This record gives sequence, C-alpha cells and structure tokens, in this order.
Amino acid sequence: MTWAIEGELLDAINESARHSFPNEFLCLLRAEKRVITEMVLLPGTVSGERHGILDINMAPMALGIIGSAHSHPGRNNEPSDADRGFFNSMGGVHIITCLPFDRNSWKAYDRSGFPVDVDII
Repeated sequence: MTWAIEGELLDAINESARHSFPNEFLCLLRAEKRVITEMVLLPGTVSGERHGILDINMAPMALGIIGSAHSHPGRNNEPSDADRGFFNSMGGVHIITCLPFDRNSWKAYDRSGFPVDVDII
C-alpha cells in the first residue's frame, strides 16, 4: 500500500523548516486512510542545529499519528543513525526535508529507514 501527502501540508512542512533554519524543525504526522493530512506540533519540542527532541509523552496517539517530519539544515535528506532509531520507535512513515526546503528536497522513509514512495495529492 502506498502513502500520499496533501501538497499544502508538504508546503507547510517546508515553510516551517525554512522558518526554523538553521535549527531543525520537527513534528509528528497524522493521516486518514493512508493520506497524510496534518502536522502535530508537541509542546516542549527542542530544536537545535544538529538535533530535534520531542517529548513523546505529549503525543496524542489516539489521533492517528503515523510518523514524523523533520528538517536537516544542510542539503542531505538521508536519515542519520539517530533518525533511524527514532523511526523504529514510532510510526510507519517519516519525512526528511532539506535545503532548499521545497517539493523536490524531501524523501520519505519507513520505520526501518528505507525509502518509501509518498505521492503528493
């Protein structure tokens, strides 16, 4: 089964990443029927130039959280070892966007850190 993301949401994730630059942007993702529809911002999220930290205890898991999105401040959207560890602990699809934070600068990964196709709708 494939995933999809609403184009306006992808644009909002990239805009949030641009606004957070040079720090990382980090949020959770919500989906309905395999369409990613919403970013969920958690209170207490910490962002730095090389990290982002979420308080998972603040996540509303009953609301269809399926993964995460975050930015890398450089031009590399490949997951780090820390990213892979986080992916494995939560959800099924994770998005990493990087400079220039546009519709061509992101990739999606599964919980093991392998690339997955996500269609923009």
